[in-house]
Amino acid sequence: MKYMPHIPGGSRGQLSSAALATAQTTASNLNPNDTAWSILYGALTQSLGLNPQTFQLIYPMTSWNWPPNNLGYTNSAQYDFCATIPQWSAVGGYVSSGATFDNAYQQLLNCVVLYSTNPALQQQILKAQNNVTQISQQLQTASAQALNTYNQSVTNNNPTYTAWLGSPAGAGYAAQINSLTLQLTQAQNVVTQLANEQTTPNIANALQAFGNQAYYTQLSDSNLSAFPKVPAWNISQSADEWTQQVQGGGGTGGSVTFANASAAYDYSNTWARGSMDVGGSFWGVYANGSWQQTNQFYSDSSLSCTISFAAWDTIAITPSKWYSGTTAFRNGPFDPGYTSTQQPGSTAWMFGSGGIAPCFKTGMLVCYQPSITLDVSQSTYQSFDQQWSAAGGIQIGPFQIGGSGGGTQLNWTEKGSAMSLQVASQSDIPLIFGVTVAVQPQ
Repeated sequence: MKYMPHIPGGSRGQLSSAALATAQTTASNLNPNDTAWSILYGALTQSLGLNPQTFQLIYPMTSWNWPPNNLGYTNSAQYDFCATIPQWSAVGGYVSSGATFDNAYQQLLNCVVLYSTNPALQQQILKAQNNVTQISQQLQTASAQALNTYNQSVTNNNPTYTAWLGSPAGAGYAAQINSLTLQLTQAQNVVTQLANEQTTPNIANALQAFGNQAYYTQLSDSNLSAFPKVPAWNISQSADEWTQQVQGGGGTGGSVTFANASAAYDYSNTWARGSMDVGGSFWGVYANGSWQQTNQFYSDSSLSCTISFAAWDTIAITPSKWYSGTTAFRNGPFDPGYTSTQQPGSTAWMFGSGGIAPCFKTGMLVCYQPSITLDVSQSTYQSFDQQWSAAGGIQIGPFQIGGSGGGTQLNWTEKGSAMSLQVASQSDIPLIFGVTVAVQPQ
């Protein structure tokens, strides 16, 4: 099996989608925590008009505070978010150290058969491909060591993986990765050149476009200036531009209301046809210096909640012209051992859950200054009464208001036979709570 390149932001420790698929949940077998996530997923699609054939709710919610980019440059946080392949799940965890689609796409192209009736040319192709494989194996080893250290030392993608590589903690790994990446680029260029002389259709142009440095970008972080360029991913609007637009009155508000009594959403209707168990709790409060799960909320049949946004929007994400599409290679032809989709007995396939190039992000769902109105029964409130006095934040799904930053008080008021909480974020930093997904091939 071929090993493909790992550039800063390349193939990085993606969890096996095949293994994840075996644990996917549907409405019939959800636990209380996953039921709450599914109810929110369904409410968001209905209230905001989101399409379950493309929408993924993500956690943890991520700050959209990427600095503006100068022409030819991209900050590493934007690259890591846009390029990372989303988990094959309707509700997915975001990790900046996951495999990137640009790297997966290159692997797909390198698995397409390059055929020639000229024996000498065919031998040259095989030799060049073997050289790519050998360097890639070394690169994968160095990358795996870096990833292991990153995952052991960093939580919640702070800093993101590529930014970490540029820090003193990751500098040693970065030097190895960068050196091997340059060697691999040279080896890949030889394969790309030979592809122009073989007969398999479409692949020569696709390889040529992928290797075109005009479609790449330099990472703009000052400590990453020596890193090789990475395939460019573009967004339709910067965080600063969108925030200024919203603050000037140009934003679109929205809200979503749901209740514990609502039916669980049927994930089989989504693009992923299911969802993974969610690692993080749905209901929580920030007390005594940490976020704590609020188990009482799961069993309160009268609980209802409204989450409102001062503004929300979908920001488009598009790969640059290094991406020529995958439709032409829907059926290969692929090297022995690879299939287009999962087949009985197949060990490696291109598309679908567990595939090498399953999907990529086409947009991100962002919101500004979310507010929460939460109604619970008197008995639920009283069962958690002591903690409320020390609580400095509330979490509902991916939405967190308050926490370690301080400045948030949870003030409850009586509302008939219930207790009601109203709290609003005052932050000027937009938040990312979901993405839209393009399933391959397309």
